[in-house]
Amino acid sequence: MPESKPIIKNIGYMWHRKYVNWKETCLGGYSEKDDSFVDFAYQAGIYALYNLNSECIYVGQAGRGGETGLFHRLRSHALDDELFCMWERFSWYGFYSVETVRKNKNNAYENEFKEKIPRDVNELMNVIESMIIRIHSPKFNKSVGSLKKDKDSGQIEWFYQIAEMEDRVSDFNTLRERCKSLRKT
Repeated sequence: MPESKPIIKNIGYMWHRKYVNWKETCLGGYSEKDDSFVDFAYQAGIYALYNLNSECIYVGQAGRGGETGLFHRLRSHALDDELFCMWERFSWYGFYSVETVRKNKNNAYENEFKEKIPRDVNELMNVIESMIIRIHSPKFNKSVGSLKKDKDSGQIEWFYQIAEMEDRVSDFNTLRERCKSLRKT
């Protein structure tokens, strides 16, 4: 049986933004395995932003085509958009291998980086991002991503827990009766 390759190739967990030089295009880290340096500026993947209390406030994607990778998306949040003063740390989950990142360090978006991410990986990025948003409910995400019911084109079947739905109906009926009684007075 062939060995399966993981979709997520590397992870940076709870990195601090103050250690990133936003003027240089570099997002460097050291491997826990062998202490080797890797620049993940052009990595593609999912990232999360955390506030001072380590609360997840935003989840996004980077490197899905065009000429922006992880560094450029984070820099836009650090310098240009409404989140610039809201976050302190970030985590990221990368789809490119260390070998691919290293090989293209000096000529980013030539070769592998210019190629589009395969459709199934692209779809997986949407699903992972949406799942993280649903789990954390970050206050600065405007939507729930590709798992939003009107965006899934019927490919994902949604389920609600019966007891919760019954509670909601009961609460709604109670509220409706209260409204009716208030109108009479």
